[in-house]
Amino acid sequence: MPVKPITDTDMVGLSGSKYPNPFFDLANNYLPKNIKTLFKFCRSFFYTNGFLRNVVTKLTEYPITDILYDSTVDKATKELYDKALHEKLNIKSFLIEVGLDYYTYGNAFVSTMLKSKRFVKFPGGDMLPIEDVDIKVKNFQFFAKEPKGMSEVQVKIHDEPIKTVDNLKFLRWAPENIDIDYNPITGTSIYYYTIPAKIKSGIVAGNKAILKDIPLVFLESLKKKKKIVLDEKNLFHFKRPTLAEDDMGWGKPLILPALKEIYYLQTLKRGNEAISNEHIVPKKAIYPANTTTLDPYTQMNLGKWKSNMESQIKKWRRDPNHIGVFPIPIGYQELGGNARAMLLTPEMRFVEESIINSMGVPLEFIKGGASWTGSSISLRIVENHFLTYRQFLTDFLNHFVVGKLQSLLSYPKVTLKFSKFKMSDDAQAKQLAVNLNSMGKISDARLLDEFGYSYEEESEAITRTKTNMMDEAIIQAEKDA
Repeated sequence: MPVKPITDTDMVGLSGSKYPNPFFDLANNYLPKNIKTLFKFCRSFFYTNGFLRNVVTKLTEYPITDILYDSTVDKATKELYDKALHEKLNIKSFLIEVGLDYYTYGNAFVSTMLKSKRFVKFPGGDMLPIEDVDIKVKNFQFFAKEPKGMSEVQVKIHDEPIKTVDNLKFLRWAPENIDIDYNPITGTSIYYYTIPAKIKSGIVAGNKAILKDIPLVFLESLKKKKKIVLDEKNLFHFKRPTLAEDDMGWGKPLILPALKEIYYLQTLKRGNEAISNEHIVPKKAIYPANTTTLDPYTQMNLGKWKSNMESQIKKWRRDPNHIGVFPIPIGYQELGGNARAMLLTPEMRFVEESIINSMGVPLEFIKGGASWTGSSISLRIVENHFLTYRQFLTDFLNHFVVGKLQSLLSYPKVTLKFSKFKMSDDAQAKQLAVNLNSMGKISDARLLDEFGYSYEEESEAITRTKTNMMDEAIIQAEKDA
């Protein structure tokens, strides 16, 4: 689907028919006409709607628990993977970022890149690191001055891959820069990447920070003015489930069912803004008051009276203790100031709850409540909602992350999983685990895992405790002897 900016043809204005169909409402006129425009809407709502951001963030962070290994993994392999996943790759933080893309856009694209050491190769055979060369880009060809001369010559780029975990990077691609050629007959997809304008201008300007390690295929793409075909073996596409339709290559954003309610909420917010600007601060007015013996409007110079009042007000502002003397009574009146009674806050709260509901999330999950415990039915609903997403993450870890560590860095094969997804106060499940362990139906390792403890660490700690107790008993026995 081509990328194009939002234009008047994308949105039917109010000058036309407001309700083109009896089953539609006013917001239907403003729904995005293509998937890329929808992504822009979703990104804008994520950054500008606090409660909507709260929903997406909680859905992203809550299901990610500790990463565990299968029982056959030895200690050395576990330490190797712990260092790679947590110290070098910051995998849990990365999974949260993937979740933000997944729930906001309905899609998340991840690839791997093994950074290389880049050299500039001169025609004479000399090679220097690109950091040490004043390189220029002309018509997407590279030029630099010869090391032993002053003439500028065309040079080539040479990469030497460095196979260490420090140079392995997992990259997320912005869905707005991705195009998908989906074949509904075979169910296969071809993914294309369009280089953003900022990267293009940086390359043309010879920005070393970009030229230092950008893949050469990007430079070739700019030179030939073609999109980059992403290698399907080096791409993992998180896609939210969708209906069978023409646009099945894309997942649909979680926010999509709430777009109409968001439009209505924005309308209420604009109304609140107008009410606040007009009515929140009362307008103060003073006037000469009528008396039984004096009609100020016919018997006084009102211009002089006005000047005297303005002078007294200025004195009050300079000195709050100033006392003004007036020959006739003064009337005082406030206009406006009734914004509190006119604000649409209750309606906005109702619409916010409708939006949360339309996203398939229980209200208690976002706003909390006294009944929000491990036995709450709301928790079970959310738990089931997360099962598919957690399975996506598990497949990503085992088939993509571990696969790349194996193929690129020769790491041993392991199987990863997440610790059990549960509430900390799920006392019923914990008591059941204790009973099953006492009957010999589950192992100590499974029981400790239920409580969030590592069997290996606890076994070593118990062994050390027993050893220390035996040593102390021997010392005490020697003293008694």
